[in-house]
Amino acid sequence: MASVSTRRPHLAALAIALAIFTLAAAPARADAPAAPSPQAVQELLDKQAIAEVMMTYCRALDRLDEELLRSVFHPDSQHNHGFKGPSSDPSAKGADGQPGDFVGHAMQVLATMTRAHHQLGNIFIEVQPGGTVAYTEAYFTAYERMRAKGDPKAAPNAWDTEMDMWVGGRYMDRMEKRNGVWKIARRTGTTDWQRMEPPSSQNYSAVPREMQSLQGKDDFVYRRHEVYGD
Repeated sequence: MASVSTRRPHLAALAIALAIFTLAAAPARADAPAAPSPQAVQELLDKQAIAEVMMTYCRALDRLDEELLRSVFHPDSQHNHGFKGPSSDPSAKGADGQPGDFVGHAMQVLATMTRAHHQLGNIFIEVQPGGTVAYTEAYFTAYERMRAKGDPKAAPNAWDTEMDMWVGGRYMDRMEKRNGVWKIARRTGTTDWQRMEPPSSQNYSAVPREMQSLQGKDDFVYRRHEVYGD
């Protein structure tokens, strides 16, 4: 005779099987929503992956993370936003020793800023038939604090004081899914508006450094797992 401990798994399995049979046999409600097709689910997954590429681009700029910025572009990606040419080709050489690709250019420009903040607004993603190409349009707002003259890292066009620069525009990309990974193959950026103004940072100096957003790997986002004990 089987013990109680050996009978219970059989009873549980029988209950599960009976529940599945009951659900399968039950007539579908006329007003019940149809289950999404596998194609629809895949398109949602693709759109999420594409949106994360866009957000990673912003994080990489603001944290001055060259490796992360290069990760969002395919090797043959082309750029036309503040720089025209290869998006990410470290071997490319520009004129007069300048960077020959967008990533190098962006790192050089952002190093002349003490901080940056890129934010996305409306995002439109159109996955094409076949599921390996998508066209996107993303509204963005960018803020950057320019270093002043006298700062060793200041840009050649620096002002006598620090300046706040604001830009609003759109990123329009051709995204491609290669080997199962979405990245930017083409990017064009347009500018809707921009302005420059003297900074006003009352009380910012009172914010502890560890609570300020930082360029580089000292930023909290790179330390959160360690801080949270994960």
